[in-house]
Amino acid sequence: MLFMKKEKPVSVPEEEQTVPKQKTSFAEKLRVRGFFAPYVLITEGIFVFSLLVYLLSRAFPDFAEFWVRYPSQAVRFVLAKLTGVLHFSFAEWFILSLPLWVALYLYVSSVSMKKDDSIANYYRWMHPLLCGLLAMASLFCFAFGPCYFRHSLAKNLGLREKEVSPEELYDTSVLVSREIRSLESEISFAYGGASVMPYDYDTLIGKINSAYETFDEQYDFLKHFRSYAKPLASSGLFTYTHISGVYTFMTGEANINLNYPDFVRPFTVAHEMAHQRGIAKEEEANLVAFLVCIGSDDAYVRYSGYFSMLDYLTDALYTADQSLYKKFYSSEMPGTSKGEFSAYSAFFEPYRDSAASAVATAINDTYLGTQGEKAGTASYGLVVDLAVAYYEKNK
Repeated sequence: MLFMKKEKPVSVPEEEQTVPKQKTSFAEKLRVRGFFAPYVLITEGIFVFSLLVYLLSRAFPDFAEFWVRYPSQAVRFVLAKLTGVLHFSFAEWFILSLPLWVALYLYVSSVSMKKDDSIANYYRWMHPLLCGLLAMASLFCFAFGPCYFRHSLAKNLGLREKEVSPEELYDTSVLVSREIRSLESEISFAYGGASVMPYDYDTLIGKINSAYETFDEQYDFLKHFRSYAKPLASSGLFTYTHISGVYTFMTGEANINLNYPDFVRPFTVAHEMAHQRGIAKEEEANLVAFLVCIGSDDAYVRYSGYFSMLDYLTDALYTADQSLYKKFYSSEMPGTSKGEFSAYSAFFEPYRDSAASAVATAINDTYLGTQGEKAGTASYGLVVDLAVAYYEKNK
């Protein structure tokens, strides 16, 4: 008989025992690494859809016009109403406090990473930043970017676009200066020549909203809604950028620099409200502001519209033909307008050569160039072509 030796079981220390590793799926790896976290995936989907809308708008003006009039309009309206409950600029507050938020974010995230330096914790802190940037880009592509590629304002107004001659600039300047003369008796001027707005800022906002209501009844490419243009708390410092107003698409707010002379305010409010209503190109927002102002039942709002347009026209006339400019200045320029220009020049002197204006102009030029406005900030002055076409149509 053979005897089998019974082997004694060998005990393995608990710490040496191996547990078979559960295989992690590819999708789970991607989720842990931040690609498929639910709210990140939703944000990425919204961005892709918004980018598609933007690209279609750049390619097809008919699509852009439809999008701006309806889906985009709804988003801009909701944003304007949500932030409109605040009588201060939420965008300004956020931008000025941004360094504090960035510092706080970096501090809290670094403390967390010291306690847990896993890849999952890294993406947990990266996700909010990624989603915030994607949301901002989505908002631009969905709500405001397409506005640059809609039908031209000339087409929507039925104007004939063409190259303008110096003589046409002169004739249009004369027509505008006559309108200013007709208003002189209703406008108060301070010592030094500057006009004085006869009411407070909130009253002005009500008058511009009413003027927009009148304008929107005549044309179907703008949708009327009442909104509040926000005064900038940092207006004094902001003047060094040479910017009298700015529209922030992220918050839907029209923001106004209150440090500028009174005559600038009505026109600037109307200009920024034009952006708010889907007129993106600067020269087109200028023409809408002009038409809204001169359609107002308030004399000072009309004066602001006419004088602001005269400023653009005379700048263009001076560049095109100095002899015609001199003729206009000596024989047609209203005396009150000469005083207004002198007062404005004196006001602007301390801000004229600021470094902030050079930086702001460079940034604005780059941004406008990416949206098809090759003239950059010079596009503001292209309003004179539209103004000449408007007067030709309505003479």
